[in-house]
Amino acid sequence: MSTKRSSNNLLSQLMEEENDNSKAHSLSKDEYRKQSYKRSINVDNIQSYKARMDSTKILNEEVRVNKLIEQEQDFANVHTAKRQCLPEEGSQSHITQLRARNNQSNASSFELTDAFLDTILPKGYVKVGPPEHPGAPPASVSLYLPPEHHPTIDLELARDAAPEYEGISMNQIDIKHFYMLVQTREDELQYLHEKQRFKAMDVIFKAKKGPQKTRKKANRWISAHVNELGPKAFFGVILPLMLEPDLDESERHILTKITNRAVYNLGEQIRPFTSKIVAAVSPLLIDEDMTLRLEAKETISTISRSAGLANLVTSLRPDLDNSEEYIRNLTARVFAVAATTLGLTKVLPFVKAVIRSKKSSQARHTGIRIIHHICVNLGGGNGATLLPHLPQIVEVLQPGLEDELLPVRIATANTVSLLAENVRPYGIETFEPILEPIWSGLKHHRGRGLAAFLKAMGSLVPLMAYNSSFEEYSNYYMRELMLVMTREFRSPDEDMKKAILRSLLSLPISKEVFPNFREQILIPFFQNFWTRKVASDSNQLCRLVVDATNMLSKKISVIEVIETLSPLAKNANENLRRMAVDAIHKIASNSPDEFIELQERSTDSLVDSVLYAFQEQTQPHPSYLAAVSVVCKVLNNRIRSHMTIILSTVLFRMKNKEPETRLQSADLVAAIAPVLSKCAGNDNRTMLKLILFLYESLGEVYPEVLGSLIGALYACLNTFDTEGLSSIDNPSMNMLLPSLTPILKNRHEKVQENCVKLVGLIARKSADSINAKEWMRVCFDLLDMLKSQRKRIRVASNATFGFIASAIGPQDVLATLLNNLRVQERQLRVCTAVAIGIVADTCVPFTVLPALMNEYRVPDKNVQNGVLKSLSFMFEYINGSSSKDYLHAITPLLENALTDRDQVHRQTAATVVRHLALNCAGHVHDEFIGTFIHFLNLLLPNVYELSPHVIIRILECVDALRLILGPGIFLNYIWTGLFHAARKVRSPFWKIYNTAYIQSCDALVPCYPRVDRLQDSLTSYNVKELDVWI
Repeated sequence: MSTKRSSNNLLSQLMEEENDNSKAHSLSKDEYRKQSYKRSINVDNIQSYKARMDSTKILNEEVRVNKLIEQEQDFANVHTAKRQCLPEEGSQSHITQLRARNNQSNASSFELTDAFLDTILPKGYVKVGPPEHPGAPPASVSLYLPPEHHPTIDLELARDAAPEYEGISMNQIDIKHFYMLVQTREDELQYLHEKQRFKAMDVIFKAKKGPQKTRKKANRWISAHVNELGPKAFFGVILPLMLEPDLDESERHILTKITNRAVYNLGEQIRPFTSKIVAAVSPLLIDEDMTLRLEAKETISTISRSAGLANLVTSLRPDLDNSEEYIRNLTARVFAVAATTLGLTKVLPFVKAVIRSKKSSQARHTGIRIIHHICVNLGGGNGATLLPHLPQIVEVLQPGLEDELLPVRIATANTVSLLAENVRPYGIETFEPILEPIWSGLKHHRGRGLAAFLKAMGSLVPLMAYNSSFEEYSNYYMRELMLVMTREFRSPDEDMKKAILRSLLSLPISKEVFPNFREQILIPFFQNFWTRKVASDSNQLCRLVVDATNMLSKKISVIEVIETLSPLAKNANENLRRMAVDAIHKIASNSPDEFIELQERSTDSLVDSVLYAFQEQTQPHPSYLAAVSVVCKVLNNRIRSHMTIILSTVLFRMKNKEPETRLQSADLVAAIAPVLSKCAGNDNRTMLKLILFLYESLGEVYPEVLGSLIGALYACLNTFDTEGLSSIDNPSMNMLLPSLTPILKNRHEKVQENCVKLVGLIARKSADSINAKEWMRVCFDLLDMLKSQRKRIRVASNATFGFIASAIGPQDVLATLLNNLRVQERQLRVCTAVAIGIVADTCVPFTVLPALMNEYRVPDKNVQNGVLKSLSFMFEYINGSSSKDYLHAITPLLENALTDRDQVHRQTAATVVRHLALNCAGHVHDEFIGTFIHFLNLLLPNVYELSPHVIIRILECVDALRLILGPGIFLNYIWTGLFHAARKVRSPFWKIYNTAYIQSCDALVPCYPRVDRLQDSLTSYNVKELDVWI
């Protein structure tokens, strides 16, 4: 009996090894990365289409024969193991025999007998004997290896320490590919192709390694003169360089951009080198860097336009049925990019022919992958692009669902699923011919095949539900599909679990279709997916489980799901608790109104569960904080009975020695402060104690924790109104503000933002309790905040500055700010100008404008520029009805600035006029139009400026004046410039006209010159509808 059991164990072990060997053919992510740059490129060796096809056939045949030999050896080993499982009398035990057999050498060659060769070779081969010539060379069975292309490298040069070329140092990769630059000089070369190769090395090396100016110059040279070099010289240098595995990402990015530019300029000349260029660029389509992937797609799109579809098909046809999966995958991605570039109408007939191929299953699989990647490229919100071609795509995919090979059927089912997701909710009529094959495949497959067909069917059912004609089909297929899914809930396969969860996310499940939903769906779902094993699996699977739970709660019952999740939040397993609180957070955020139906006992259980999970976390995680805060907000006043335990938990954790724990507790206080205030009602004692505790914690040494503490203090103080805030005596506001003043100097962004918000809150609600001198000190500290790198800090500082100015009046603040305009530091002057604009906006412009106009008289360029910037910010902040009242007052000042010799003066004045024009559009009448025409007369001579900063502001100002003056007056100023004899005069006017045409195309039509009839023509171009007399 023991002998039989041991023999069965041996057989099962051998069968597992055989399955592992069969899985070894699929490439992992690391293997893909290793193979990315193993291919060699030699532009001197350009093969014809027939030669490439023949070499591909030879390689595929070698791979097929090797696989057959391996299978025969595996079969022989299994057969030998079966025979040796039962021991003979007087012999060793089967375990001793197995050890002896495993110790034998596996290096023995497999004997190629005539019978074996007849089984693996097609019919028609004849056995030929050795040659009878005495001088014939000995027979060799070694395979042909294509010679590798190695450029001649000077080894002594490679050993030198970083040689240089024109001041640019070289590394080992540069020496390997640019050896000619340091070995020879250009004037020593005699032949044209050598000079072209040298020049190509020169510009590519400068574009790759040179400083910024040198790189720009080299890129411009390539764009203008790459045709002089020719494709052979240029690509012979850059393509082998792109396949270097140790190339830096920035250098690879530069080389990809150069290749794209060269392909665009060379046009049809790249056709003989299309396969080489694609072989160098296509590995970037699966690169981890998103920027490189996008650039590779752009380059392949350019190749498709330059070479054409016919040349691309001829170049990549041998790779469609290549023996290496890596090359086939890249080929599918390249064809998908070409299809999106050239149009699906051109590419689909070719893909249809590939998928219907009977000779090669690998080609059929590659064709399916092409459709798959087309759906990926055109999906994600662009599914409307696929709808016109949906019937042709479905027709192309239909044979793959009933293919003889399982990998092809799986790939087809996955592609159908992706296609249905992209065109949702339309197109079920088009998918109707493949419903029966998919349903049949669902019944006859197991494992990965069943998962693929399950996902495909799960993607088609939502399309049926959207179409009222297929409502009956939708209900039938959904019930049957749910039976299959609940049966497969117990499957240990992760692919099956993901397919089921993704299908659950999209299925239109409802109580009407599943009246007994608790026993049919919820109980099996929670029993099989909410387990410790699933919680310990990959993060992707856990996210899918949480999302599917959220979907089930939304479509079936929130109360049922919450009551089931509450005990799981108390589970001893940390991962399962985290999943549960994450699901509770999502359900409460998406369906807050449903919690009204929650019973008191369920409410107590829910609060107790999330608090337990919050307390028992070993590593602070955002999910716990989010769950507690959102549950408190959703339950609102019903949380009153749990206030004591929540506050005790928070205060206990805020005294923890770990800074992450204190930070999380402070963030929780900030999140639930409004709910606590509402639950407390008129009794503010609890909130006052909490404020005092937070005030005493402002000595925190960790800046992240300090920022959260200040945020919590802001949230607590914000629950009080103006009267309540002034009544707080411990700490009072005149005690709190001096404590915040030194914290403003903290460089941490979170501390700065929350501290500025808190100061602004005090200035808005309790400014009278603070001395004016203290506010002035705060104003000086806030000036530094205005130049922060974070926009949120600048916005908060702007608002706080306005609150302080409105509290203490603009006079004292403005006097200090005007003095800051005289400093040399430009950034401080800009921040001061922003602050003056804020004061003008908060305290009404007429309180600030006289002082500003008087300050403009100071003969200092810095002061005058600062005044103009202040005016620019002021008119940017205030509205149009207020701007028009100050138009005539500041016109002389702007007239002086627009005619100043300083470019910066004119640039800033143009910005002021732009804001004025945009504000006054629609708010002024005819008496103001003359002022804006005057501004236009002063601005138009500046359109010839060469400085990019100046010309941008001038053109923006001209566009703003067009909006307020109307296209009729505006076009009268630019007609003569449009048709001027000098190109430099025409160019800026055509820029202005093009912008006007884009923004006001319809309004320009009545203002075009009237042309009734051309000379020597009888055709009338008169448009009577435009002859309107008023």
